[in-house]
Amino acid sequence: MESLATRAVPSQARKRKFHEASPAKPTRVPIDPKRRKRQDAREISAQTAESAFRDGQFDPVSFVNSREYEIRSLLRSMNSSKNTQRKRAFQSLPRELRRRTAAHNPNRAPKRVRETTRKELTEDNTTVRKKRRDYCPSARRLNANQLRILSLRNNNSMIPKAVPGSRQTATRGLGRTRSYIGSKSSRYRKRQRHKTWLPTHIWCAKRARMVLKWGFSLVETPNLKCYRPTYRAATRDACIAVDTSYYATILLVGRERDLKKSLAKFLPPLDLAVVGRSVVSGESVRSTWMYEEGEWPNKPLTPIQIFWCPINSVDEMKEQELRNVVLRVHPASWDDAWKVAAASAAASACVCKNLRFEVGSIELIGPRTADILRALLNPNLDLDGILVDGVKHSSARDPRLSSFHLRTTIPCPPSQENTTNHAESLFSANCRTASVKAQVSQKTLNSRISKSVSGEAAKSAAAARIPFVLMREILGVLGTQPSSSRPHSETPLSHRWSILLPWKWVRPFWLVLMRMPGVRLGGLKELEQLTLEIGVGYFPTDFPSTSAGRVEALERTQAQLNRLERRSTMKTKPSSKKSESTTLSKGGYPWGEVLDAGRHFTCEEPGFWQLTPDSVRLFRKSLRSMLPTSISSGIFTAHIRLYGRGNIDSNAFVYTFSGEAARLVPRMLLQHARDENPIDNFLETLDGENGQLNGIGHNNAPAYSLAGFVIRGNFGFREARPVAIAALAWARTHESEPSVHQEDCFGGWCILQNKGSGIRRLAQWNAV
Repeated sequence: MESLATRAVPSQARKRKFHEASPAKPTRVPIDPKRRKRQDAREISAQTAESAFRDGQFDPVSFVNSREYEIRSLLRSMNSSKNTQRKRAFQSLPRELRRRTAAHNPNRAPKRVRETTRKELTEDNTTVRKKRRDYCPSARRLNANQLRILSLRNNNSMIPKAVPGSRQTATRGLGRTRSYIGSKSSRYRKRQRHKTWLPTHIWCAKRARMVLKWGFSLVETPNLKCYRPTYRAATRDACIAVDTSYYATILLVGRERDLKKSLAKFLPPLDLAVVGRSVVSGESVRSTWMYEEGEWPNKPLTPIQIFWCPINSVDEMKEQELRNVVLRVHPASWDDAWKVAAASAAASACVCKNLRFEVGSIELIGPRTADILRALLNPNLDLDGILVDGVKHSSARDPRLSSFHLRTTIPCPPSQENTTNHAESLFSANCRTASVKAQVSQKTLNSRISKSVSGEAAKSAAAARIPFVLMREILGVLGTQPSSSRPHSETPLSHRWSILLPWKWVRPFWLVLMRMPGVRLGGLKELEQLTLEIGVGYFPTDFPSTSAGRVEALERTQAQLNRLERRSTMKTKPSSKKSESTTLSKGGYPWGEVLDAGRHFTCEEPGFWQLTPDSVRLFRKSLRSMLPTSISSGIFTAHIRLYGRGNIDSNAFVYTFSGEAARLVPRMLLQHARDENPIDNFLETLDGENGQLNGIGHNNAPAYSLAGFVIRGNFGFREARPVAIAALAWARTHESEPSVHQEDCFGGWCILQNKGSGIRRLAQWNAV
């Protein structure tokens, strides 16, 4: 028995106090708690036999007690080592697939771990109780009224006789009155009174934080911390899936010349790609901006995606004169976009149709997207031939038939159908309705599969074809650089794939998609993070001069003010939260201090307008005499990269170099390149040459000028440094010395200063 012991404890040994050090062994550094727990579980205490042989006599009682102690220590060690690294059944699932509130009910566990869950509950003596429903007062009052009516049902004077042929008959009874009032989904109407659920709402609400945005209940971010895993999934062997069914779809129907005339009323006048051969033929999609009619370039509304539905041949085009043009619009500016599109279509003899809640979409970002799409839609689908800004029109069968064991029993036949026929079917009401009516419920599908041995029953359920449109684009709002010269245009992170499906088919595709390995759930914050990584704009957050951007800026400012107010009322504040930034303005960013020192207008009273990325590129190459007169009050979006250590907070000030200081920056950076602290020495030298030894301020620093504000910032894994998206004024930056010597780039050097901080940091900005 002593051979199993790892330490000996004499029966009459004197106990030392916890602070006394052992004279034989030096004091050791405490080890990791988890490692200590494993060691304690494996150690077996033992006692020596000295106490049983005292004074040359054998004491059987002491000997038996020592052996009993060792046996109990052995059993205790075996039990503790068994349960040290033990995991419950619900912990065996991947972390990203676990629900927010894990249930202990075995019936809610997956089938493969259901028996294990029941065994664990029996061993742990865990009581599982069903949740008691706490009805609200209105429900209790309604039940009381029903009981009162039912108690008086035998009184003929109180209840009139049923009229023959009416909906309410005597055979149904009064107790089932509520079961057939209205439609079957009437109980869900109250839930969607102020918002609309996406097709994947119930699945996402259990695994993510939901937020009310633009009239929808959307996924904000998954429950688990996923900032770093999101970047890894988008750049390595995985992908991010986002339900983007909240995007609105507008269909314009008319003759080709009328459609071109209608599009020319709200698109930029120099955007000829919309009416180009590749776009009109239906082979590519175009991302551009929508303006108010006749208000280019001062009043941009929203970025949109435009593509034409293809035709089979030129002969068919002559016979069939009507064409379809599809517009994809962000819901933040849906009202304005619908008014402009409907007015332009009516003036051009075209028909404008609203396809909201009829066409949904799923967005995938990552290097493994192509393989996942082949497994989801069609293994024989040719995705290598789809270039950037390309469109693919085809159809698929029920994805639930291709999941799990059915992949080996039901092979997918090669696609030999004409893809252009399915291109028109997705935007045809009859074809969408037919595909939805042919949809089989999951219960019926499971029963057919269970009864089928060879897969014939499942094949009969796959007769319906689901039309879809597949698009490949650049993530974020279109930049000022061409797609060939963008720094990250050929990386998997910057490419996104969008699948357009009938609204009722989004949920079946989503459920099968999320079961595939390497797919992670994404939300609004994940889209903001990925656009920040590659340095592109995210609408409407990064465009505060548009109507939707002003509303977003006001909401974020109000949320920050509410957060500061809650912290001020806290009795005990954390040490890291005691020093807060200066008071924020309720009107958003104070652009009056940037554009006009005598005025103090904000987002509520706009005295500025948004320069779109295409307009920035156009005006940068134009002569000064050709620029519009209102260009001095224009604001554009820029990507900022920080040099050196530090962080970039939201609402930070952005100062640009003016005059001679802009030309001194490259030369002075080379002088201090070998210093221990090159950035600090550079700023001190620059302040010394301009007579500024104290802090920086836009009122008393001639070498700097306040050019804008940081909208959002964080650490960028791609750049391995802090990055941010800022809004800058054209009047303060159009004469800046370029930091990157490229023809298509527009950028320069700047200085960042967080609110409430006197630390200045050198950074580089480039227009998105």
